[in-house]
Amino acid sequence: MQILQKLLHNPLIIQSALSMIARFTGVALNFAVAILITRQLSLGNAGVVFLLMIFVSGVALVSRVGLDQLIVKEVASAHEDHIDFKKAYLKNTHQLVLLISGLFVGIWLLMSPYVREAFFHGDIELSHLMWASVCVIFFNFMFVNSFYLKAIRHSSLSILTQNALPGVSFLVLIAFTWNYFSTGGGHVVVYILSLSLTGFFSFFVVRPFIKNGSWSDNNAPKLKALFIKSLPLAPISFFSFMMIFADALMVGYFLGNEKVALYNVAAKVSYISLFFLGALDATIYPRLLAIYNHQPERLWNFFWQATALVLAVLIIVTGVMYALSDLILIVFKPEYLAAKQALALLLLAQLLRAASLTFSFMFIASEKVRYLNIALTVAMIVNLVANIILIPIYGIEGAATATLLANGVLVAIVISLFFIKKLLSRPQISEATNV
Repeated sequence: MQILQKLLHNPLIIQSALSMIARFTGVALNFAVAILITRQLSLGNAGVVFLLMIFVSGVALVSRVGLDQLIVKEVASAHEDHIDFKKAYLKNTHQLVLLISGLFVGIWLLMSPYVREAFFHGDIELSHLMWASVCVIFFNFMFVNSFYLKAIRHSSLSILTQNALPGVSFLVLIAFTWNYFSTGGGHVVVYILSLSLTGFFSFFVVRPFIKNGSWSDNNAPKLKALFIKSLPLAPISFFSFMMIFADALMVGYFLGNEKVALYNVAAKVSYISLFFLGALDATIYPRLLAIYNHQPERLWNFFWQATALVLAVLIIVTGVMYALSDLILIVFKPEYLAAKQALALLLLAQLLRAASLTFSFMFIASEKVRYLNIALTVAMIVNLVANIILIPIYGIEGAATATLLANGVLVAIVISLFFIKKLLSRPQISEATNV
């Protein structure tokens, strides 16, 4: 009983639980969107929407050049009373994101004819694909605002902004354009409008937390300095994206839109574990940074408690998801049961990925990101090579196997380097204070 009371009063567990509730809300909304897409559209058109979502996410992520990770690191590490610094950091990040996003929008427009034929196989109108480029800007604004909320320890609201807000926008627009959504290219137009609304409304979510203080602070880096500081963190986000979404992109390239739909449904179901992982990330990462910088004597206990929490949650989630896989897939459409084997492989891959979460945080906190980048680079190369070899032979199961192999390599390298570089030392005096 005392252990239970202790757990219920542990702020790490309380905040993690709240974050998971927020994350589950986002998962439910995103699944509602995915189910509507699969139920209302053909396999080919559903594949087009899912692939477009991946392109927007990927281009937006690359264009942020690590700024989302940097704002969490810098703002979470700052003292709580440095309000001007935090506010100025957010403003400068917005300005830099807008400039770089505009550059990538231009690249998108130039590459649209090639992308339309190579990945979408001509199943999307060129004008729609070009208009979708503006989603990069709005998607980035939403992400920056969400990560700022994460940095100031409003993790539940951060998760809702990042996951629930896009789902709500999409569902509301589908409701108002029900007949249009299912005809012609309506599904693409509705997606573009929903993501634009998401970026716009994210400013209203973050607004209550930036009312006080000044927009200027001499300690906040200007655009050039901000860009230089963010670059070492950029590969982390890019390689993470490639590890998650490279398979779907290559399925689109090698197999076509129908297989993209099947693989993406399997991937979305497997990403439920990543949503839980993201909830833990939003709770653990800012606290770990604060403890690392201001209370190092508490770091050992906090790190291993957080690691145990991550593994326990993800093992439970993976087991439940595998047990319910048939029921979940048939909700989309009976045709999607063909993705069951790929789903089983992807669930195991995500569990392996979760094992490296807290270890990865320590590389960032100790400013030894280059080692993490090495691990991610090796894993990404393994992923790409395995995809090229396995997809033409084994189809979507080959893509899932590539993800499993890459995540296994990643966790092995990250944990090995963690101990080799001695990133965590046991305190000389045991810490009695609860985390």
